[in-house]
Amino acid sequence: MAKVFISHKNTDSLLAKKVAGRVQYNGLNTYLDTIDDLLIKDGPDLADHLLRRMSECDQLIAVVSQQTMNSWWVPWEIGVGSEKSFRMASFSRSSVSLPSYLKKWPELHTDQDVDLYCKFSKATERSVSGQLREAFSPERRTRIVKQGAESFHRTLMTRLSRGY
Repeated sequence: MAKVFISHKNTDSLLAKKVAGRVQYNGLNTYLDTIDDLLIKDGPDLADHLLRRMSECDQLIAVVSQQTMNSWWVPWEIGVGSEKSFRMASFSRSSVSLPSYLKKWPELHTDQDVDLYCKFSKATERSVSGQLREAFSPERRTRIVKQGAESFHRTLMTRLSRGY
């Protein structure tokens, strides 16, 4: 099942909790990072912690505000999510001047926007799962192996007939 990483600056924790709650209300799991006091609040330990948590997710909603511009971690998390081909969106309650790179993904502003995100997420999950089942089905594997063998035979026979 899909799991959404809720990226946010700690000053936006309340709004991030509301977004996470709305996503959960729509039947998707979330990970909302509240930094463990045992971790160092910055640096390699935090990066490793976030990478572990993000590896459990396949989506990201970045909660953005004017304070996000002063964050190093939110853009870092967006970069990790982008590299992992996460389904992504940004969420803000007010008009925030987003950097151009964030305009690549949908902008959410209301609970209804989050509902629609979740609806599309679930539909996409079903579609991708079906395509993966098809791609890795025994019939598909057999077809791929057979095509590979046929190509091998043709190529080798051609090279042998030419005398290398």
